[in-house]
Amino acid sequence: MDGDRQEFSQAFGSFIKLCRATWTVTARVAACLPGNITFAQFAVLEALYTLGPMYQRELSQRILRSSASVTAVVDGLERRGLVSRTRSTEDRRLVEVGLTAGGDGFMNEVLPVYMSKVREEFSVLTREEQEELGRLCRTLGRRSEERT
Repeated sequence: MDGDRQEFSQAFGSFIKLCRATWTVTARVAACLPGNITFAQFAVLEALYTLGPMYQRELSQRILRSSASVTAVVDGLERRGLVSRTRSTEDRRLVEVGLTAGGDGFMNEVLPVYMSKVREEFSVLTREEQEELGRLCRTLGRRSEERT
């Protein structure tokens, strides 16, 4: 019983540390984003910028947000002229989201700032530690995916 409790305590302590580090770094990086943009909006724009247009359902899976949350984020980005929506002609339930020229230009300005801030935040770790962190996160994420 004590062994189980220690193992649980170790796993839970690691989980809390991971969450706190993620929240803290995310908040510091998001605070530097120019253009009065939220982190969720940036996540949508970055996915579209990197991967190209995609259906809204795919977008929500890609950025790990609910469909309702992505709909609200895309609504705001569309009002700002940064993204556009196109309903599929084959299946009217499918809505493709893509960057507008304004959204592409916005990302060309914002992405270097974002990348610089991420680099600054991670500079407390050596290159080897960053690689190890990436490896551990992939292992943990893949293990979690196998169980669901």
